[in-house]
Amino acid sequence: MELNDQNRNFTISSKVSSSQKAKYIQEAGRLNLSLSEWVCGTLDMSINAYEDVNEITEVKQLQEDSGEKDKKINRLSSSLEIVKSHLDLIKSINIKKDKRYWY
Repeated sequence: MELNDQNRNFTISSKVSSSQKAKYIQEAGRLNLSLSEWVCGTLDMSINAYEDVNEITEVKQLQEDSGEKDKKINRLSSSLEIVKSHLDLIKSINIKKDKRYWY
């Protein structure tokens, strides 16, 4: 049995309201397409659109995660600077104490 992808002999249907149907017919007519051709083309175009939406969502999530990590890095860097300052102060105090005992 040979698979012939060119024959369009399957029907896909959907329930829509009368105003939706009118809108779809109007849009198909504007493009000089039958409603069936317009629906088929719209479905074909939407296949990749959902993948793009998922990628966009993933990128946004990664950007948010990155922003949160940047904030955490900044907070930790500030804390590290404070700790370094305290250590430097403690070292200088200890050096002064050591000099007192040597004289």
